[in-house]
Amino acid sequence: MGTFFAEVQLASPAQPKRRKPVKLLVDSGSMYTWVSASVLRELGIQPTERRRLLTIEGRTTERDAAEALITIEDRTLHTLCTFGRPGDLEVLGAYTLEGFGLGIDPVQRRLVPTIVYGATACAART
Repeated sequence: MGTFFAEVQLASPAQPKRRKPVKLLVDSGSMYTWVSASVLRELGIQPTERRRLLTIEGRTTERDAAEALITIEDRTLHTLCTFGRPGDLEVLGAYTLEGFGLGIDPVQRRLVPTIVYGATACAART
């Protein structure tokens, strides 16, 4: 399976017209989208919480996190971004991919629409 990058645009929910293009490694093994803290702060996005995370090396760490607007293929949604530190990979994670209903085509190295799991309505039984 190959790796690939996706071109996205990021913005602050408070300033949605002020966007910045970013190239992110697509990584469904990462729960969250990781973006350089300097890029997020440049857009006016400030941390609103901290998340405890397990790195690919098996280390537990904490990172600041905040809501951001992300545009992928002309669609814009809110997502949770973690504030990356120098040396961290910038990745497009599973939380964001699932929010967009996107999967990964590892052969063509591209994002593809997918059907996601959801609850179904059914008549209540008495």
